[in-house]
Amino acid sequence: MKKLKVAILLIVLAFPLLAQTESEATIILDLKKARASFELSKQKYENNKKLIDNKAISEDEFNKSKNELLSTEVDYQKLILRLVAQQSYITIDKAVKYQTGKGDKKVRIVLRSTLEGNQEFLNQFKDHFDIFTPEMRSSRIYNIYVSLVNIQDVTIIGTPYEFHVPYLELGSTASADFTLLKDLESLQVSLNYGGRIDKKNIYLEKDASANAIDLSSSQFSQEANLGAQATYDLAMERFSASDDVYQLVILNLPRPINAEFNDPETNARLSQLKFNQGINMRKLAIKVYLPERDDEEVVIDKPIEFYAIAVTKETLDKMGNIDKKFTITDVQNIPGGKIKLEIIPRGVGRIEVRAPSLYHEIKTGDSVKMKITVRNDGTRRLDNIALSCDNPLNWKSNIVPEVIKSLEPGKEKSVMVTIIPPDDVSVGAQEIKIKTEAFVNNTRVQSDDKNVRIQVEAKTPILGTLFLILLLLGIIVGIVVFGIKISRR
Repeated sequence: MKKLKVAILLIVLAFPLLAQTESEATIILDLKKARASFELSKQKYENNKKLIDNKAISEDEFNKSKNELLSTEVDYQKLILRLVAQQSYITIDKAVKYQTGKGDKKVRIVLRSTLEGNQEFLNQFKDHFDIFTPEMRSSRIYNIYVSLVNIQDVTIIGTPYEFHVPYLELGSTASADFTLLKDLESLQVSLNYGGRIDKKNIYLEKDASANAIDLSSSQFSQEANLGAQATYDLAMERFSASDDVYQLVILNLPRPINAEFNDPETNARLSQLKFNQGINMRKLAIKVYLPERDDEEVVIDKPIEFYAIAVTKETLDKMGNIDKKFTITDVQNIPGGKIKLEIIPRGVGRIEVRAPSLYHEIKTGDSVKMKITVRNDGTRRLDNIALSCDNPLNWKSNIVPEVIKSLEPGKEKSVMVTIIPPDDVSVGAQEIKIKTEAFVNNTRVQSDDKNVRIQVEAKTPILGTLFLILLLLGIIVGIVVFGIKISRR
């Protein structure tokens, strides 16, 4: 009858564990074996206790049975502790990502105790309550530590790094609030309690009650040269349960500057956006195009602040004229997503080098003098402008002035370049390269080289030429005189 009760008790013990893991099933089988050994040792000890009273056995035999009882009881109790400890379990009810009024990204983790070791379950082991810990007797899980971990590199990305829950009652819940150090859509929740560590990868819910849109950019401030463009990455995240269509608008950009929203994948221009079912995050890009020249609205090196906003059609209609200047207060009062961006126009240094002619014919012994016009065709002052000649062997050049210290945008200056061939220069064509360099903010500005072609011809002797001229004149005069004489005959 006693063995039958033991079997029934073990069945009762096993019933709530049928759906547990293989390791727990193994514990149950070990527990059954240990319980049988314990009952046999206990029965043997009780029999030996009667025998020792009647002096039917020796003291050593009695002590041996007593020690055997204690040993089997300890083994049985160890398995009870292992089994009950595995019944303590914490589930994650919710993992909600939300945003504060200051724009901080936060995550709220809701924990629930599903402790199997309730009082009814523990009563099955009431004969061994002396080995139970306070946690087991009170149906509580004590000292729960919660952390948020990046799945990719296994680093903690929430502050506090560990959230401490002192205890959790059976069936009750507790919340752990974290501030995200890195904005992610999914992360790992690590639970450390009762000598175990549970890790679960979780895709975060969005707090739909906030009904908000958040815009963020890691490139909120950029520099760009006049005539160029700047591209801002933009992350748009929805904290809303609505299916609204959001209008994408740029505020406070000067009229000479153009901007547009783009889809980075398709490069399509966007003016409005709708989130698909189950999608709460979209990646966008904002392209800003600067004009070729600066003016009173676009000043070089002066930051220009503007806003990108995402609002519903109803909100956009209430805003009225979006080309007006919006103050910080105006923007803050706009219900919707918004982000402040900044662009700093930078001037461009460009050199234009002109010459009336790049082809010259000279005689041996002569030199070439030419005027070179240097113009600042950019939008920033040029400094230390210098011309140089890449001369053939034994050729020389002289440049005046050697250096133009500075040249403002739109201004020009003349440079005289003298190229001197050697005395024994050969007849023929020579090509000389004129190089120009300048600096803008200690950065070299490149320019196109100018190739000057010089044709050198031999010089005709003056006396020989004069003799030939006189000889020719004499021949002509002689012919004329001879013709007159003949005509008079």
